[in-house]
Amino acid sequence: MTTYQNIHLRRFTVQIRDERTGEVRQDAIVLSKEQLQAAQLCGQSSKELICRLYNREGYFVLDIGKAEKRTIPLDLEGVFNEVMVD
Repeated sequence: MTTYQNIHLRRFTVQIRDERTGEVRQDAIVLSKEQLQAAQLCGQSSKELICRLYNREGYFVLDIGKAEKRTIPLDLEGVFNEVMVD
């Protein structure tokens, strides 16, 4: 029997500045809907969460675009078998 889990994802385009070099560039970050909901429970907006994640890596967020939404079916047995291969 094959089982699937739907993963609800949000992709944000982000303009960032590397605090070490000063370089400005475009990037993208993908977060699950569950991650965003968990942040909301702690009183953080999606923008605050994204800024915090980039700040940890030494970047300053200049701009965050609108989220692109996708739902992706995940074959749980297939993933399990891939992980178990040595």
